[in-house]
Amino acid sequence: MINISLRQLEYFAAAAQHGGAARAAEALSVSQPSISKAIADLEALWGETLFVRRHARGLELTTAGQMRHREAHALLERARALEGPRTDEEAGLLRVGCLSTLAPRHLPAMLVRMRERHPQVEIEVHEADTEALLQMLERGALDAALLYDMGLARPVRLEAVTAFVPYALLPAGHALAARTSLPLAALAQEPFILIDLPHSREYFLSLFRQAGVAPRIAHASPSIEMVRSLVANGLGVSLLTTRPVRDWSYDGKRLACRRLRGPLAAQSVVMAYPERLGAANPRAALFAHVVRECFTQQRDAMTAPEAP
Repeated sequence: MINISLRQLEYFAAAAQHGGAARAAEALSVSQPSISKAIADLEALWGETLFVRRHARGLELTTAGQMRHREAHALLERARALEGPRTDEEAGLLRVGCLSTLAPRHLPAMLVRMRERHPQVEIEVHEADTEALLQMLERGALDAALLYDMGLARPVRLEAVTAFVPYALLPAGHALAARTSLPLAALAQEPFILIDLPHSREYFLSLFRQAGVAPRIAHASPSIEMVRSLVANGLGVSLLTTRPVRDWSYDGKRLACRRLRGPLAAQSVVMAYPERLGAANPRAALFAHVVRECFTQQRDAMTAPEAP
């Protein structure tokens, strides 16, 4: 049996918003005792003090009250959404794929924002390498996928959302880390740790070919965190495009990231969709908008393309 009502939460949230029971009562056109009783009942139910009464300043949320207010606000927003009509655009399932190197860094924030903006969209996430994602798009198992555009000649529709440039990844104490930027020729002289994913490995190897050098591959791994840890432990250097927020490996060792010198085309990040436009999921456009917003807020000077 549920011992809490939406009306109690509404009265509590109004008191928090307006800073007092009297002002909340006026805003909701109810009596002040109704607001006060709802707050008292919630405090008794939760065993927590929600407000501190400040003379001449009304009610101020306690730390516990702030946490409960966030929870109440989210529940009330969901309840208000349920009151409205379901729209074809926002109600239903969206099957999203994301490249395994991009997903841990960028996808969670996108999912949180989607849940806040469009709670009626149910998102099913598939994390995989580029080839697996393309195959899923081609057979209609995904509505959209977030990945790098590596000259993909496949029956999918691509929409650019941002761009990154690759960077050099070095052990923190490596001699090359003393430089602010590096040519690929310098990396070719060191043992190289290759990210071993379909399309990704060909892309990074092509950068060396364009520079007229060849890397000395010491290790290869499909895991970006394994590559970072191998580098951090002094087993080689690497090239990556996705950069986590902190330059530390999974096992707690420091890394150094440096700009690459020379003409390097920016690597486009795209939303990919099934080619058949008639089969497009209308919720994919909502997700694409959120993706662009999140990338704009997650800009990193190391991977941002230089201004022309």
